[in-house]
Amino acid sequence: MASLGTKLLNLRHQHKLSQTEIADILDVSQNAYNKWEAGKCKPSADNLLKLSQYYKVDIVELLDDNEKINLSNNEIKGENNIIANTIPTINIQPSTSLMEQVLKMQEQISKLLESQFRLIEELLKKNK
Repeated sequence: MASLGTKLLNLRHQHKLSQTEIADILDVSQNAYNKWEAGKCKPSADNLLKLSQYYKVDIVELLDDNEKINLSNNEIKGENNIIANTIPTINIQPSTSLMEQVLKMQEQISKLLESQFRLIEELLKKNK
């Protein structure tokens, strides 16, 4: 089992980045990023999305303590690569509580997007 903080630490080391460098990439403070790795707090849904996109891993892999990120598989590419073709695919079902957390985050994101769209519409009306 690996915590989110441990996974972030391993991913950052795999990409040979300092905490300051990845914090700059994510547009957060180094102190905030340090708290994520230390397990003192968790990144927002927006920052989780940025992390998953930057490291090219699924958000579920980041959040689920029972799921390990296969770092080497993220960098192995090519049909003729014997190593890539022999790595088994494991289908791990996320826990119910994890799915509930993801759904709550998605609801929050939807509400934020709706608010943003309303604000944009109002601005467009005012500019006419």
